[in-house]
Amino acid sequence: MTSPAAITFAIPYYSNLGYLREAIDSVLAQTISNWEMIVVDDAGPEPAADLVAALNDPRINYVRNDVNLGLAGNWNECLRHVTTPYVTLLHSDDRLFPRYTEAVLAAADNHPDAAAVFTDAVIIGPDGLPARSLPDLAKRLIRRPATDHDVVGDHGLAGIAAGNYVFCPTLCYRAASLATDPFDGGWKFMLDLEHMATLLLAGSRLRAVRQPLYEYRRHGSNQTSTLTADAQRFVEEIRFARALEARALNQGWTRTARACRHRILVRAHLAVQMLSDLARGRFAASRQKGSLLLNELLNRRGSQQTV
Repeated sequence: MTSPAAITFAIPYYSNLGYLREAIDSVLAQTISNWEMIVVDDAGPEPAADLVAALNDPRINYVRNDVNLGLAGNWNECLRHVTTPYVTLLHSDDRLFPRYTEAVLAAADNHPDAAAVFTDAVIIGPDGLPARSLPDLAKRLIRRPATDHDVVGDHGLAGIAAGNYVFCPTLCYRAASLATDPFDGGWKFMLDLEHMATLLLAGSRLRAVRQPLYEYRRHGSNQTSTLTADAQRFVEEIRFARALEARALNQGWTRTARACRHRILVRAHLAVQMLSDLARGRFAASRQKGSLLLNELLNRRGSQQTV
């Protein structure tokens, strides 16, 4: 007799059937089989109905939105289809290692007070092979426990604000901990981090599993790369840091507020991208990032003088 499904892999999808098939195959390869999957197609240019139908697996369902809901809207739509105790928003261009489900469900069972469990991740490129970027290497320098641990309170949120070391699609949420429409459409890039911060500010805790069980793909057509190219990402990261600093101060969380105010990793990444654009002859993009960085440094100097 088959056990009831414990977890839903909700896949927000827009395009690239090849990557989607890899994501689905990685779920099919899990060591635990009592899962469900919902692919929510956001009215994209490459419908996935035939791909899902050809799999002929009753655990896998497909929905195509009548209109494009955008990133946050489609993530929230994914969650509306969840009936299992746990859910992972698996990005359609990423992949899971076979033990992901086994590990996150075990951690969730052992830590019933955790709103979500997350794992370490491996970066892969467009071809699916291991890849590296300077920001990812920098994140490894952030001080955090080397073994499984809880992320909670001011100390926990400060670490995330300083280093953004959580790859948000690795999060396996306890469905009961999710509010209706938890992802804010006012953010294009920071919506998952904003939701994670909201959970922690509300007193929730996250459980870290220090095993690389998720493959996070970086490629030129994903949302992160698009927003990085023309500095939209950095503008939003700075706006988010300022908003979170205010929220943290209001709650008396001084460590988080300090990390948001300094935003060292954001500024370093901005400088690297500015120089990279300059070296590649993308002068307009380099000037845009340079102007943003100069404004950041001047603002920081001004804030130090007023302290």
